[in-house]
Amino acid sequence: MFNRTVQQLALIAVVTLSFIGGVHLLYSNVMHTWNKAQLQDLTTRSVLRMELAADRAVSTMADVHIGGLISCSPHTIEAYRKLIFSVGSIKDLRLWDGGKTCAGFDANTLKLDLATNESWQDSRNNTIQLGASNVPGSSRFSVRWNGDDHNVVAVLSTGGLLDDMIPAALRSHLKIRIILDTGHEIASYIPDRDDTSDDATWEPDVLMEAVSDRYPLKAYSSISPDALWAWNGFDSSIAKVLIYFLGLLIGLLTSRAVFPPAGAIEEIDKALKNGEFIPFYQPIVALGTGKTIGFEMLARWKKPNGELQAPSRFIPLIENLNRVDALTFALLRRAATEIVPELQKDPTLKLTFNITPDQFLDQDFLPNLQEILILGNFPMQSLVIEITERQQIDDLELARKMVDAYSKKGIRIAIDDAGTGHNGLSSIQTLDARILKLDKFFIDGIVENEKSRQMVEMLCNLAKQYDMAVVAEGIETAEQAAVALAMGIHEAQGFYFSKPLPAEELLSDLNKAPVENSSSTRSEADDKVAANQVDVLPTGLAQSARKAG
Repeated sequence: MFNRTVQQLALIAVVTLSFIGGVHLLYSNVMHTWNKAQLQDLTTRSVLRMELAADRAVSTMADVHIGGLISCSPHTIEAYRKLIFSVGSIKDLRLWDGGKTCAGFDANTLKLDLATNESWQDSRNNTIQLGASNVPGSSRFSVRWNGDDHNVVAVLSTGGLLDDMIPAALRSHLKIRIILDTGHEIASYIPDRDDTSDDATWEPDVLMEAVSDRYPLKAYSSISPDALWAWNGFDSSIAKVLIYFLGLLIGLLTSRAVFPPAGAIEEIDKALKNGEFIPFYQPIVALGTGKTIGFEMLARWKKPNGELQAPSRFIPLIENLNRVDALTFALLRRAATEIVPELQKDPTLKLTFNITPDQFLDQDFLPNLQEILILGNFPMQSLVIEITERQQIDDLELARKMVDAYSKKGIRIAIDDAGTGHNGLSSIQTLDARILKLDKFFIDGIVENEKSRQMVEMLCNLAKQYDMAVVAEGIETAEQAAVALAMGIHEAQGFYFSKPLPAEELLSDLNKAPVENSSSTRSEADDKVAANQVDVLPTGLAQSARKAG
């Protein structure tokens, strides 16, 4: 019990921490990706803002040309000043005309700004050039319009141009630089940090770049990874508590699934000991005659209060508790007293029952099974073991050897749920089973669904090739029975013939005259319905059904 508790606590801890770690990792990746995209967008918008400033300058200089303001007359200077006042980002307009130079306001740096040097960079329109300010420490750049015999230059101030773009959470962490293709910086945003560290030594790990496709402009943004991750972060104590709670809950549920409560183990063991698990039997009939030719043994749990539980309610728990062998043997011991006399009386009857692939591959299972069968006087030739395809057969070579071992005892092997499980056609080829049971999934669509009919036809042809009998499971209508018969299927089971029955009801029906046997033959009314339904089948199937019937 101590080891079990330790294992449970360890599992809960592992699952809980894995969930919390997984959520944190997912959140981190999502937020980091989102924040990087946001930072890239911010960088791109900083370039667009500089483009807009340049566009305004170009528009203003177009007004200069349209207005004929290309002389250094007092009228021109006055007009320049009015334009400068009307456009806030332009700080000065300057003109070079046939050797004459003038400016709206600041003539101190006139010759420097108008000089033809390498700092001027062509735009996509080569009549427009951008240049960095030649005044050290100034936050401005110039846009030059090259005329035939004159140049107009608009000087733009960039101080504070980027400030209002920066989110409050990044003001102390983000750095943006706008440069020309020459590398000259024309605008920037420097973090307003409280520390006194030298900005030149600050080397963030996250860098973004954006390039203008119209002007020789580039923007670079840089930030530390921690600051980027914290941006837009959701730091809520309530959320953290909720995540921890969900992690713990998932851990507890996982532990409960892997380690069922001790009460469940005790209840199952007590039910096995008290014989609460009982067999029900569903008849298998010959489609051509309606005669009962066998029964499939199915488990039911009859609780002390009379409640009857279907296998889906307890089989997963029994498998998880490793009580499958005990359940199988308990059902067979009960069947020995209920069905064996009927099997001995009629050697043509067969009794089928399911075992898991793990049971089938367990070489200790067969000797234990044989002991139960011998003690119960089971006629071996009447027994069919069904191996479900819904679970993986891990070792097909060993499975083939086990088929031989069962066959030597006279026990036949059937592949259950054919076509729907893990093992596929390889198990049909390798196991050399004698019976192929078609899953209800295909039978449900056999009348109206052409793909279902094609799949059934393919499986029937494959079974014929390997000399296997075919049983259709889940027959619920006369029409399904007619189509199955028309396709060459001669054995079937399902609610159309009979639901699973306890032994006393099964034997009562079985011992009646054949025409009255509700579990193995159809009533006269049903025969009429079936005949009518055959008439609406596709021509080839209808002819085959009438011939087979």
